[in-house]
Amino acid sequence: MKTISPLQISPEEYALRRSAVCSGMDAAGLDALAVFYPARIAYLTGFHHIPTERPIVLILGPNEYSALVVPAVEKEHAESVPGIDSVGIYFEYPGAQHPMELVASKLAEINAKARRTGADHDGYVPYWGYRGPRLSDLSGERPIDAEMLIESLRRVKSETELACIQLSCDWAARAHHRMQAAIKTGQTEMECYAPAATQTLFEMVAEMPGWRPRGFSTTGLEAMFVGGRSTAMPHGFVMGHGIQPGDVLVSGAGADIDGYHSELERTMIVGTPTKEQERAFDAMLALQTRAIEVMAPGVPAGEVELACVQLARELGVEGSIRHHVGHSIGLEGHEAPFLDRGDDAVLEPGMVFTVEPGVYFKDLGGFRHSDTVVITADGCRSMTDYPRELKDLIIPA
Repeated sequence: MKTISPLQISPEEYALRRSAVCSGMDAAGLDALAVFYPARIAYLTGFHHIPTERPIVLILGPNEYSALVVPAVEKEHAESVPGIDSVGIYFEYPGAQHPMELVASKLAEINAKARRTGADHDGYVPYWGYRGPRLSDLSGERPIDAEMLIESLRRVKSETELACIQLSCDWAARAHHRMQAAIKTGQTEMECYAPAATQTLFEMVAEMPGWRPRGFSTTGLEAMFVGGRSTAMPHGFVMGHGIQPGDVLVSGAGADIDGYHSELERTMIVGTPTKEQERAFDAMLALQTRAIEVMAPGVPAGEVELACVQLARELGVEGSIRHHVGHSIGLEGHEAPFLDRGDDAVLEPGMVFTVEPGVYFKDLGGFRHSDTVVITADGCRSMTDYPRELKDLIIPA
């Protein structure tokens, strides 16, 4: 795997995304759209930022007008974003004048009527001690819910988005192979996975000149695992357990490519598996295989989970399920739609999902693989190229 230059979403693609949203605004009769959610701002502009108590808002208006409202700490960052017509700067939160008042004035500048203003949220989402006012408190009208004007676009990935996610998968697999080879009994989890992740991160820097993580939530590459009975809790990230013969290990790896993510998870066994471990592993693998077999264009997302639930019932492990089959992934680790019986989405080519049905047993551990899977024109394809069979996931004791 050699990459001469880092993959990036182009300014032209960001402009096309904003244009598509503006077309939806016109169809809905909206004067303006205020976007508060950080991932949606990043999706429409390439402006990735660290969410704090300081509101950051994207405003879209007539004739594909766009403006950012940001605190002074983001001034130069915001002014460097291509295609933005105006940047409004406030000094601090809460400040002498509340930042939301600047948002209201920016809407007034483009003559946006309150009853024809849309938003993905009625004001900034409370975070790190932030408090209102809401947008409706300033305008006197509750904004029209326009969240889906953006979210409907995010569901189907473009060719460049798919390339970013695929490269994320490739780096995740490299890091996971190195991590798996480094696992030894008598060491803690961190002693095994931290050097492997760091070495792979250094390779990313060397092989992709100019690459840097965009999401700011990690170093840009993760490879880790948890072990022991804590794996029986799907989010039971208890570390420092120390690797022992007979342990069940559940891993996770992924990389940030221009803000896009993937997910690779595997269940590994330290030493010779017991019959109980083999049965649990086989059930989990059968569930994941069934999900991938069902996934195709035109299939309701809920049918994927229901097919797994039916198989779990036949295998006698329905009571050991703790979560749905999977979720979309892209700029965020979890996105909509979900492979869940309550989701009314229908699968389309270009949608990308994690496929991760798991089974969890209190006295045995948790068993879960996760693969990143893209819906294709005639079915689906796994983007994470990594062994799934138990024989390839046994760690020498």
